[in-house]
Amino acid sequence: MMDAMEWLPQTKACFGCGHGNPAGVALRMKTDGKAIHAQWVPEVRHAGFSHAIHGGVITTVLDEMMAWACGILGGTFAYSVDMNIRFHRLLSPGQTVHCLGRLDENRRGKLFLASAELSVEDTCIASGSAKFFPIKEDALSMLQSEFGDQWEAIQQAMHHHGHGR
Repeated sequence: MMDAMEWLPQTKACFGCGHGNPAGVALRMKTDGKAIHAQWVPEVRHAGFSHAIHGGVITTVLDEMMAWACGILGGTFAYSVDMNIRFHRLLSPGQTVHCLGRLDENRRGKLFLASAELSVEDTCIASGSAKFFPIKEDALSMLQSEFGDQWEAIQQAMHHHGHGR
């Protein structure tokens, strides 16, 4: 199912989606125009205790999925300002996690409500919801530098899928 979806560009340095950040989780996302999808296999370096992935890393992945839902489906990238996370099950290193991000509401491009879920073999591991504010126009040059030569591709994806501003 995910192979029929459109790959989304990655940033360079982001802890969540950066392809050039060796410390991060390097999520590679796809979209079907309704949600954002990714697969992630957490490593021991992401653990709190050796048998359990750290809740902060799980929260980061949820936040990343929601931020990309705002960016692609809402038409503008945004920062989380309020977040609720629920941990349903323990996540161990090496498990394949399906990550899903949704844009639940776009309030005229000024406030976004998003949700995300992480699951392993159809069992929910963690879920979250958050409010996001859009990145201000004067910060777009910073965002453009994060995408580098993929800036046009991300703009096209946002225009094609976004229902934002």
